[in-house]
Amino acid sequence: MSMIDLFCIPYAGGSAHAIYGKWVEKLDPGIKLHPLELAGHGRRMGEPFHANVTEAVQDLLDKMRPWIGERPYAVYGHSMGTGLAYELAVAARASGLPQPVALFLSGRIPPHLKYNEEPMHKLSDADFLEKIRKIGGTPAQFFESKELLQLFLPILRNDYRMIEQYRVNGKPQPVDGDIVFFLSDEDQYVNLPDILEWEQYSRRSFEYHPFQGGHFFIHEAWDQICMRINRKLLGQGCANHSKG
Repeated sequence: MSMIDLFCIPYAGGSAHAIYGKWVEKLDPGIKLHPLELAGHGRRMGEPFHANVTEAVQDLLDKMRPWIGERPYAVYGHSMGTGLAYELAVAARASGLPQPVALFLSGRIPPHLKYNEEPMHKLSDADFLEKIRKIGGTPAQFFESKELLQLFLPILRNDYRMIEQYRVNGKPQPVDGDIVFFLSDEDQYVNLPDILEWEQYSRRSFEYHPFQGGHFFIHEAWDQICMRINRKLLGQGCANHSKG
């Protein structure tokens, strides 16, 4: 059986290698992990930030090209990464490249739906940081360190600006692969009725799986997520339809 590549996209302000690197411990040996680092993040620190989602997607697609022509692949994205994952599938089709057999998503509503809150990237530094604190998932020492704030505040602001200004062009363009959503029960930014709207983004199937935790549940449940991914890609296949 051929290998399957899994490309993983981080949330706002995150480093793909820091978030997903340990997933190799739980992913099946038949799945090759590729953390996709955004410009200006992690191992690409110092590179100019992406100006918008379109630019980010084209850059990430270029990083994926060496692998996606020879064998099947899937994409995982959390929060900001969900929109990028979906747009990567759309961009792959537009470029004449194979689409992913599955999109694994978590932490964000579909792009045709909008959040009611004021865009965070327009807030003052103090209000922006207070929002980040309330979302959770950020160590307390981050807010107490001038050095860390100086380093990561521009990254966070640019990521929020990029994803908050992102809009789908016209109606949702369904992708050819399955969509699998991981839904955490205490995430204040997603709910089941909105998540079910992801179904219209796939021509094949949509399914969701409930988890316990808040917005950043992936840090505690990463091993369970890996098991779900293993089962989907190597066990039950990528054509099954279920909800729950």
